[in-house]
Amino acid sequence: MPRVIRTVIPRIKKSLRDHGLAASLRRSFLLPIHLLKEFRAARNLKPDECRSEFDRTHDVDTDGEYEGWTYLSDLNIASANWIDGNDYLAIEPARFMQVLAMLDIDTGDYTFVDFGSGKGRALLLASEFPFTRIVGLEFAPELHAIAEENIRRYHSQTQKCRDIQSRNVDFVGFSLPPGPLVLFFFDPCRGPALHKVVATIGQSLKMNPRPVYVVYIAPRGECEQVLSSAEFLREISRSKEMNFVVYSSVVSV
Repeated sequence: MPRVIRTVIPRIKKSLRDHGLAASLRRSFLLPIHLLKEFRAARNLKPDECRSEFDRTHDVDTDGEYEGWTYLSDLNIASANWIDGNDYLAIEPARFMQVLAMLDIDTGDYTFVDFGSGKGRALLLASEFPFTRIVGLEFAPELHAIAEENIRRYHSQTQKCRDIQSRNVDFVGFSLPPGPLVLFFFDPCRGPALHKVVATIGQSLKMNPRPVYVVYIAPRGECEQVLSSAEFLREISRSKEMNFVVYSSVVSV
């Protein structure tokens, strides 16, 4: 279950970084109240005993541990950016398939990159499309190790891409590969981290103009603001029902 106390110092540092000393001091009075609420909620969490249909069918481990979630505070993440990360939740297969099917592209020309790939479910689902290759970026070594094992174990008669890899890296500052890209985000981080990622996307497009699609599932308001303010991206699709938004690079190639 989430180790709430472990988040205290990172939260204070984050508040100082984002809000400054005076505002952080004012906000600090509420911190014990928030921590107590989170601690009580964490105590009531029970490990999941049932495996998802996807995991049972393919004999893999992509589920979260507690009510579908794996908490970052339980993991040994070296990067200080973990405080801006969101806890791991596996994407629903039907939702993923519907979103990817709506992209009007020949996926065989594209590399698929999952930002915050966790245990790798989205990587496995993406392999049902004929992508050139599939890359997952995950900064938690425990989740990365599980993803590697899942990639090894996954077998499907309809699998169309077998060039799949999980990388144990912090996706903030990750250099994008050349060629057309589908960049996949399932609410992996908060605004400050996404701002750095989007800046990297912009630099990559400036140096190498090419088709790039950004698929963002369950976007928070602050993250949508970051994406919509990027001059090199334009929104091309949105679904309230499935809670996703798709952007493409402005430059057409």
